[in-house]
Amino acid sequence: MPDDSASSGPTAPSHRRMSFNAGASVYHRGRPPYPGEVFTILAERCGLRPGVRVLEIGAGNGLATGSLLAAGAHVVAVEPGEHLAAILTAEHGGDRLDVTISDFETAALTGPFDLAVAATALHWLDPVTSTGKIGELVRPGGWLAVWWTDFGDVERPTVFRDRLDAVYRDLLPADAGYRQSRSYMLDTDRWRRQLTSGGWFGDVTVDVISWQQVLTPQSARDLWSTFPNIAELSPDDREQFLSRLAGLVDDLGGRVEDPRRTAVYTAARSGEPAPSGAIHG
Repeated sequence: MPDDSASSGPTAPSHRRMSFNAGASVYHRGRPPYPGEVFTILAERCGLRPGVRVLEIGAGNGLATGSLLAAGAHVVAVEPGEHLAAILTAEHGGDRLDVTISDFETAALTGPFDLAVAATALHWLDPVTSTGKIGELVRPGGWLAVWWTDFGDVERPTVFRDRLDAVYRDLLPADAGYRQSRSYMLDTDRWRRQLTSGGWFGDVTVDVISWQQVLTPQSARDLWSTFPNIAELSPDDREQFLSRLAGLVDDLGGRVEDPRRTAVYTAARSGEPAPSGAIHG
């Protein structure tokens, strides 16, 4: 898919893991918040409430952290990028937030936690060992919740996206066309296998939330600047891409509703019954 989904999926080059930290200020300016429905699911199903202890893996600049703190949780946020961690601390620092600057795989963490979350981060972790470490840190009966946002929705094509494909063909010809793209976040079989490996967590429930992001020429530039495949273009090609992108939004009236999907995977830590797996769209 011509967006972050393709460039940060399970087979993404490992050097991209820290690309967001290098452009932390752009990431902070460009990325939209997660839909409120994510945190409603965490509250209603996973016990997010005042006083719970939450482990946040790959916290970034705090797009999810703020909502976890607003729910009254105590959050231990693990973030390997020092620039992103600095923004996270400046935006959300307080007595209910502890920030650990480290890769999750090597972080020294003390459980138990009531809930572990990973927002647009699980695909960066070692699929063989990460679930076991999370399982050791979450108490029996606690929960794991992971989610991603697709910046686009092939089931809701738009004129903007069709016109944007022409820009990709010119500057990123190896990328799949929008209508031919495939969402790695909806590879539910893969993620179910990973989350239930080792028997730490029970059946996985998947919720898919559809929403819209309103783009202006500037917010489109800011958002696409955060995508690794755009950042890796030569300076001239990158500027050409972003200028043409902004021009498309301007040509369509200066404001474009761009479809989004957020997929939320939740599973209970073994020790008490887990919900039956289901997909809700």
